[in-house]
Amino acid sequence: MSKFSLAVVAAVIGLTLGVPLPMAHADNDSFVNEAKSLGFQHADESLITTGQSACYFLTRNRDPREITERISRYLVVNDDLARRFLVMSVDQYCPHFRSRIGA
Repeated sequence: MSKFSLAVVAAVIGLTLGVPLPMAHADNDSFVNEAKSLGFQHADESLITTGQSACYFLTRNRDPREITERISRYLVVNDDLARRFLVMSVDQYCPHFRSRIGA
């Protein structure tokens, strides 16, 4: 490999590593408080686990509509509230997926 090629590869790696992904700013207490302000009356741990699971399913390339349906079934809420919960979960736990959910 020529010196020029090595320099290009090093520059690309440097640029790739130098562009940080949005960091999750999750604080479980604030997540629960926000969920409760939306009307969720579930146990704190259930809300946290469901929010983190939403991100897990996005890492598994699940369709956001499918995830919203799961949230709706699991938390027994309407689709609109489930969608708001998904957006809130992504904002808190996995903001790098915002574009996947249209947020």
